[in-house]
Amino acid sequence: MSTPFDIDRYRAGLRTRWLGADFIYKSELPSTNGYLKKLDYSGFDHGTVLLADHQTKGRGQYDRVWVSEKGQNLTFTIAFKPSSGDRLPLLTLCFALGITTTLDRIGIERSMIKWPNDVLIDGKKVGGLLTESVFLGQRPERVLVGIGLNVNQQSFGKDVGKEATSLAKAGGKKLHREDLLCELLQDFEHLYTRWTRHEKELCKDINNRIYGFGEWVKASMNGTVTDEEYKFLGMNEKAECVMLSKQLDVKTFSYEQIRIFPRR
Repeated sequence: MSTPFDIDRYRAGLRTRWLGADFIYKSELPSTNGYLKKLDYSGFDHGTVLLADHQTKGRGQYDRVWVSEKGQNLTFTIAFKPSSGDRLPLLTLCFALGITTTLDRIGIERSMIKWPNDVLIDGKKVGGLLTESVFLGQRPERVLVGIGLNVNQQSFGKDVGKEATSLAKAGGKKLHREDLLCELLQDFEHLYTRWTRHEKELCKDINNRIYGFGEWVKASMNGTVTDEEYKFLGMNEKAECVMLSKQLDVKTFSYEQIRIFPRR
């Protein structure tokens, strides 16, 4: 059963200083990222949150479709107006870390980040992130972090049922989406501040939550799955993926170039 998002409950529970104070709600949109891409620059603030109860054309990385039942999950985009376009891939991973931090605090354990932009619980996908930017010359006019998080959905169909889960299934009870969003935004605001300050410990914190960190893994590089295994050394401060071959060669890949897979 679809349950509309309660805006009054959200506003009453919000404890951030600035993130999410400007809140836009839509019952249905093709894509929250797409909507904010087209919105006039003066039509939203730094830290605006746009939430849709139903996305009809939600997307993940590589234009994969994100399917979500109406009124059951969180599908939203946060809009930023940063002064620099430096280290934007790291921002995606910051917010992935923020999701795992929130889940720890509300008692849902075993969540991990799967490089480059998924969140897993017990190896099943519970959330995904998609960051897109609009540039004016060398400066980003807007940076949009789109997030899809399976909250109360119980069924995912035959195609993805074995690969997806929700917080309700993992934690054994339904959650108030409004309260969860407030918790997430509190962690996101803190991590955004750490990102702007270039904190060195931030990379360490993210690496400790990335699936396969410090282990030998299989990888897909530029779309091709390799036969060779690599030791995943985590990411550096540029959000580049660092891998060690069995010949002890250290290789660095950009955020978009590589995907990590479990060893079979």
